[in-house]
Formats: sequence, structure tokens, C-alpha cells
Amino acid sequence: MDSCTALKHSSRSLILVCLPLFLLASCGHKGPVDGAAAMRHVEALVAIGPRPYGSAALGRAADYICNEVKGLQLTPKRHEVMDEKEHKLIRNLYTQIDGEDPINGPILMIGAHYDTKLTEGHKDAGHNFPFVGAIDGGGAPATLIEIGRAIKNRKEKLTVNVWLYWIDAEESIDFQWNKQRSLIGSKAFCKWLVDSKVKQRVRAFVLLDLIGDRNIKIDYDGNSHKDLQEIIRAAGKAIGESDRVYKYSSATTDDHEVFRDYAIPSVLLIDFLHRVPFDRLKEMDPKAEEQDPQGYAQWWHTPFDTIDKMSASSLALAGNLVMQALPDLQKFILQAKR
Repeated sequence: MDSCTALKHSSRSLILVCLPLFLLASCGHKGPVDGAAAMRHVEALVAIGPRPYGSAALGRAADYICNEVKGLQLTPKRHEVMDEKEHKLIRNLYTQIDGEDPINGPILMIGAHYDTKLTEGHKDAGHNFPFVGAIDGGGAPATLIEIGRAIKNRKEKLTVNVWLYWIDAEESIDFQWNKQRSLIGSKAFCKWLVDSKVKQRVRAFVLLDLIGDRNIKIDYDGNSHKDLQEIIRAAGKAIGESDRVYKYSSATTDDHEVFRDYAIPSVLLIDFLHRVPFDRLKEMDPKAEEQDPQGYAQWWHTPFDTIDKMSASSLALAGNLVMQALPDLQKFILQAKR
């Protein structure tokens, strides 16, 4: 995820009151997604250690996710291809939850990257450090597993097919964002969707990223589809989380833009603004000015992205936001003219 473009945020600068932990624990339980179960997945992924693109550790993470998908009585599928430029294996994972027409029906995709930032072998010593990516590479893919469980347990039958998609190679291989060496997994996957003639069935894409901080918020992304954003906004209001959903605005480069470039309406659910330490901001933009962090922890691409910064209730909030939006996302797909 490219944070350079995310520095442009709205003039809204509402101060978040740091709630006591007992109050924070109450958020995110307004729905079927089990945050504690999602946290257990985060713990399992973090226990593997750093999981950068192309690593054996990421292969173990892929095996873990596939086993969990099997536990949901779903069939995990692997889109694996060797990247010719990087000479590394791309490990995209996906599964389908059937709608009314499993073979030819429209598809809603919900995705999250599960690779972690490469933080070794860089020329700058400050870019080499232990990085387990609890929030960035752990929280969203863990929540996606539990979204799958919640969808499977719904009494209402899906009207569209839902694909859960775990994305490899999202992070820039160079420490600073390099658009030629980032979003590699989703670029390969979208090409495969076209080649396999599935792309025309994919009618919307919801991307989760940087999910799980105890003091979670979801930023309004300027590069997302406006109608899908209004669905997310309404879902946030419905679960009583309007103060956390779209409080801040940014414009962020992430995997959803790859899908957007393939003419697939896409929306990003991300907790990014005020998460970047000032030294990282200065590296990205020497003209950047230090900002008030508004009480938010700043762990992005640092050794401090660890599981102690997270809460089960925050994972549940993100998952339940998607579940609340699911009926309207299906309506959007069925009403869209293609």
C-alpha cells in the first residue's frame, strides 16, 4: 500500500477521545463475526514470523489459510505463478461460497493481502528490522477467514457468488514504494481472471487492509467507488460505528486500484491515517510536516506492528461492517449494468 498518496487528507481534524479499554472492548460485537477467533488466526500467522513475498514462511501461512478454509467446508484454490521479473512464486489463494448460480453467476470478491513487508537486505540500515506484520498482513486476512464462516452460517442464501481472496505480493519489494515492484499478486490475479474469462463475472471488490488496531477506524478512500463507499457508510451507521467509519479521508494506492483499472468497482476499508511515524513520512515526502497523531498508535512499517496493539473487538468490527454491507453489496451487483 502506497502511503505517499495517502498524505492528502481532509481538513476534518476531529480529536479522538482515547476510550478506556473496557469501552473499546464493547465495539465490534454487533454482528456475527467472531473477533476472538480472528485473533487466534492472527496469533498463528504471527507465530510463523516475517512472511514476505516469495518466502518459505509465506508458504506456511498459505498452508494455514487453506487448512482453515477447508475447516469451513469450502474448497481452497491456489493461483500460483512464477513472476518472471522477480523470480519468485506468487501464491494467491481464493475460495468460492456459492450463490444462486455457482457456475455462471456474478461474483462479489472480498480480499486482503497476507504477505508482510520485506525488512531485511536493504541498503539503509534503518529499513532492516524484525517485522511480523500483526496488523499489516495479519489482521485483515485473519478477519477474512471469519467473514467466510459468518457467510457460511447465514440463514439467507446468497444471491451472488462470494469469492474470498487472500492476496500475495502486495507490499513493495523496495522499502520505499515502487509501483513496478508492488501489487504484484493482484496484477497477476486480475490477468488470470481475464485469461480464464471469469473477469466479466466479477462485479465488485471489497479490500481490507491494516485491520485490527485497538483504536480502529476506517478511512474514506478517495480512490474507491463512490456507490460502494455509501454502502459502507450506511453499514457503519447501522452497526452504531459512524464515529469510526469515514472519520478521516485519504487517497491510497492499494490492491483495489488494480481491480479498478480492470473496470471492477472497488472499495478499500483501511485504517491508515495517523499510523505513519514522522520519520517514515519524511522519507516519503521531505516536505511533510509533523502532524498531531490524534491519539492513534503509529506502527506502520516499524518493529512495533505487533499483536499487543490489537484487539479482538476491532477485528470483529471490521468483519461485521462487511457482513452488514453484504445485502446491499449483492443488490449493487444485481442492479449494475454490465
